[in-house]
Amino acid sequence: MRILVTGSTGLIGEAIAAHLAGQGHEVFGVSRKPAVSGWPTVHADMAAPDFLDRVTAEVAPCAAIVHSAASLSMRNDDPEIVLANCLGTQQVVVLAARWQTKCFVYLSSVAVIGRPRHVPVDEMHPLDPRTVYAASKLFGEHVCALAGMPAALLRVAAPIGPRMPRNRILPLFLLTARRNEPLLLNGKGTRRQNYVDVRDIARAVEACIGRAASGVYFIAGDESVSNRDLAEQCIRAVQSKSEIVFSGNPDPDDDIAWDICIEKAARDLDYRPRYSLDASIADIAVAL
Repeated sequence: MRILVTGSTGLIGEAIAAHLAGQGHEVFGVSRKPAVSGWPTVHADMAAPDFLDRVTAEVAPCAAIVHSAASLSMRNDDPEIVLANCLGTQQVVVLAARWQTKCFVYLSSVAVIGRPRHVPVDEMHPLDPRTVYAASKLFGEHVCALAGMPAALLRVAAPIGPRMPRNRILPLFLLTARRNEPLLLNGKGTRRQNYVDVRDIARAVEACIGRAASGVYFIAGDESVSNRDLAEQCIRAVQSKSEIVFSGNPDPDDDIAWDICIEKAARDLDYRPRYSLDASIADIAVAL
């Protein structure tokens, strides 16, 4: 199957494109960044007026589109969020309509719910985005729904993988532990996050395409882990002598637990994470 993957040079998008290409699909990427990959990539900005013309000039109609491109900025005053995540998504949806794609997969975020009001968090949880980024991802979900085409909307937990940026909490813990320096935690270190390997996200996307899935699905790891537990796992992974030290600074999210239910994805997509957190941490440590 010919498949277009937007954001194909990003952490999630590259993992998806690589997995689909490895399964024998004809993959085409779209990215604003220069790409060195095993699949053709269109260098284009989704928010640009000529986006549709550039893509259709270089790529024949695709049976499926996986839309993973997004601005990840957490600054509420950053216009790039709206340009990339709102206008960009709208243009990709228009492209899907023009091509009459059989399957559309949109990578959303668990952040669209705001703060968890009950656990486990499932697809029926109320939506209350607290940042412009989260609101933009919810906007994208609505654009897909309003287009009147079948679309799988994947609300992804915190993605991790060997290519993740070094300024994220997990690589920072590993790099600090390698130097045998103290790992600093704010608050009580009890904030619980759910981490999911990008290779598992890619498998979920493949399942959506194979089943022509539509609707909302949470894609997450098996369980959430506290910041303190994450620090301890990183120390063990690199056999470090580091100690965990509390900074004394508060963490306003200390009592938040991102316990996410993946039963719907398991039922409809046969999705179960293959990568444990320990396995992901080990692979990330090797890549750093």
